[in-house]
Amino acid sequence: MFEHARSGTEAFDGLRGLAILLVVLFHTWLFSWYTPALALFGYQIPVDVPARTGYLGVELFFMISGFVLFFPHAERALGRGRALSIREFARRRFWKIVPSYALALTATALASASLVHPLAALLGSVANHVLFVQNSFDDRMGRVNSVFWSLAIEVQFYLIFPALAWAFARRPLPVGALMLAAAIAYRYWAARCCLQIEPVTRQLPAFLDVFACGMGAAYALVWLRARVPRIERFAPLFTLVALAATAGGLGLLGSADAVAYVPAGKERWLLAHRTLFAADGAILGLASCLAAGWWRRIVANPALLFLGVVSYNLYLWHTLVLVWMWKHGVPPAATADPHDDPHWKLVYIASGWAACLGISVAITYFFERPLLATSKLPPFAFDWRRRSLLRPETRTETSPPSQIRNPR
Repeated sequence: MFEHARSGTEAFDGLRGLAILLVVLFHTWLFSWYTPALALFGYQIPVDVPARTGYLGVELFFMISGFVLFFPHAERALGRGRALSIREFARRRFWKIVPSYALALTATALASASLVHPLAALLGSVANHVLFVQNSFDDRMGRVNSVFWSLAIEVQFYLIFPALAWAFARRPLPVGALMLAAAIAYRYWAARCCLQIEPVTRQLPAFLDVFACGMGAAYALVWLRARVPRIERFAPLFTLVALAATAGGLGLLGSADAVAYVPAGKERWLLAHRTLFAADGAILGLASCLAAGWWRRIVANPALLFLGVVSYNLYLWHTLVLVWMWKHGVPPAATADPHDDPHWKLVYIASGWAACLGISVAITYFFERPLLATSKLPPFAFDWRRRSLLRPETRTETSPPSQIRNPR
């Protein structure tokens, strides 16, 4: 996290915190049926929209991964840093992704034992997850933990990333355009026959444009800082761009919510708007990195930064915990169907979020972080005593360019 603050990219840590918040809100709404409502001066504020459209947080995660992974390559391409070797890249991705994933996968398999029959089917599903190909099959463990499909997309992207990074650093516009074209072509091909068949729509080609938007934002940020003298002069302009991107993102959430109950509405919305949503998020992150200090502090506020630190483990565990609590009557409800008990909804959400956050914090700090230290990674957890690192006046022009080393 210190490296992010010193390099002025802490806004993307804030966006990561926002992404996990959206995903948790969506699954909380899905399991509890609680729809928040808020009125001000007789005007209904649409606070329920993020709950119904929070699945778009996954799109943000993919965009942020593209940014984080490509940032050091962009610095190297423009003479400002050193990119990781393939060996270093693979080692760091392994220690960041696999141990925590193995822990969550083991717990999910045990929780699925009573639901997935026969035993061979459960073992087959576990094998698919171990090989990170679960997105190509009907996920039998999805009834217990529905988020693992995106890990397959992420790891598959890692396999082709070194080649993509090499090409993108040399020809960013043509390579980025090819990635966008490939993704859109794949999605429209799938739409002809398989729009609602997840093993078809949840394949890596369908998300290449999202990763490309993040990679493009990384290249643009490094290019602007390297080629535009005294770029801080344009902070007001970038602040306006960030505000416009924020408004655009809220508008996109609203349009996705408008088709939430339309048959295949979500799938058709993603077909037409995924690229636009990813581009809007990339512009928001890029502009926020160059915006006025007050806006950067809003985007990279302590709450979102903290959620960004624990986001990976919170992502892996929250549906498992929330589903287990719901299926086992924790907390107990006053009605046969807990969804008919308004009090149960509030207690379920409060206790569920507390449990998910507690588990995620414990695994991040007592399992993931010590393992990351064995690969000689720098500390990544947010240090409350060094909050001043996020203030622009603490960064100097002579500070060495840094490499971002903490994707989700």
